Amino acid sequence: MRERVVRHPGRLSIWLVTIYLLLVSVAAGKPQALAEQKLLANPQNISRLVAKGKLQVSDIPNPHWRTDACQACHRGKPTRKKHPLRESNINHSCNNCHLPIGTHVNIHPVDVVPSAEIKKRMSRELRRTLRYGRGGNKLNCLTCHDLTKQCNRAEFVDKQINPKFIRGAPYRTRTAICYQCHDRKAYQRLNSHDQISDTGVLQSDKCLICHPRIPEELEDGTAVDAELHVDKDYKTICLNCHVWVPHPGGDLPFRDKGGPMHLVVPSPGIARYMKKMERVNELRLPVEEDGRIYCATCHNPHEKGVIKNVAAAKGADEPKRLRSESMCENCHDL
Repeated sequence: MRERVVRHPGRLSIWLVTIYLLLVSVAAGKPQALAEQKLLANPQNISRLVAKGKLQVSDIPNPHWRTDACQACHRGKPTRKKHPLRESNINHSCNNCHLPIGTHVNIHPVDVVPSAEIKKRMSRELRRTLRYGRGGNKLNCLTCHDLTKQCNRAEFVDKQINPKFIRGAPYRTRTAICYQCHDRKAYQRLNSHDQISDTGVLQSDKCLICHPRIPEELEDGTAVDAELHVDKDYKTICLNCHVWVPHPGGDLPFRDKGGPMHLVVPSPGIARYMKKMERVNELRLPVEEDGRIYCATCHNPHEKGVIKNVAAAKGADEPKRLRSESMCENCHDL
C-alpha cells in the first residue's frame, strides 16, 4: 500500500516570506552602509556637508571601536609597522567629525606647548604623545585619548569600562587624568556650602557663588536680595558641581534614568499638600517662581547658622542636606 504524503503549504509560505523580508532588509541597509563607508573614506567632507544641510549630525558615522573604519584616520590599511595618518596634524583628523558634532569644544586647548613644569609632571607615556602635535612638541588629542586601543581587537573589552578610551583609565573620578599634568592642590574644588569660617564669621564671598548680591534676612524671617544668578531653571546652579552625582529621584539630569521626574510643577493636589506639610513640620519647601520643584526644594544648600529663620534653616548640615528626615512625606501622602 502506497504511503500517503501530507504536504504543508502554509509552512512553505512562512519560509518564503521570511526569506523575502531578509532580502528586503539587506537591500535597504546596503545603501546606508555604502553611504557610511563613503563618509569614512572621505571624512574631510563631513563638515562641509553638515554646513550645507546635506548631512545630519546624527548621521555622522562613529569610527571608534570598529575594525572597518580605519580609513577615517589612516591612508591605506594600517599595520603594526606602517600606519600613515590622513592628516599630519592628528587634531585635524579628530575635528573632521567632532567639530560639526560640537563635542570637545573648549574642553582643553590643543596645539599648545606645555610648560616645563607641566612636562616635568607628565609621565613618559604622556610626553611621548607630544610628538604627534604640530611641530612635535604640542598637546594634541592623543595626549588624553589612547586611540591605539581601538587598533587591537584584544583591547575591545575595555570599551565597557573606558568607552572614551581615556589614557590610563578607568579612573575613580573624572578629573583624575587632569592631575597627570596639573597640580592637584591648585585645582581643588571650591565647596560653596562651607559658608561660615572656623571662627563663626559668614564668608560672604561664598554667597556670591549662587547669588548676584549678598542676601539679607529681616527680623520677620523673610529674605531680600535672595535672587539667584539665573531667572529660571534653578537646578542649573546646582548642576555646575553635582552633575555626576547619582540621584535616587531617577530621571533627573544625572547618570541614572527611569525613575519618577521630580523637577516639575507639582499637581494642584500635591502643591496644596506641600503647603500643609510646611505648616505641620514647620519647614520651608522653596520652589521656582512658576511653582516648579528644584534641588533646594528638598535640599538646604546653606550651612547651619547662616539662616536664622527656624523653618527655612531646617536641613542645613543634615545628612544629604535634606530639609526633613522623611522627605518624601512632605509631598506624597504615604
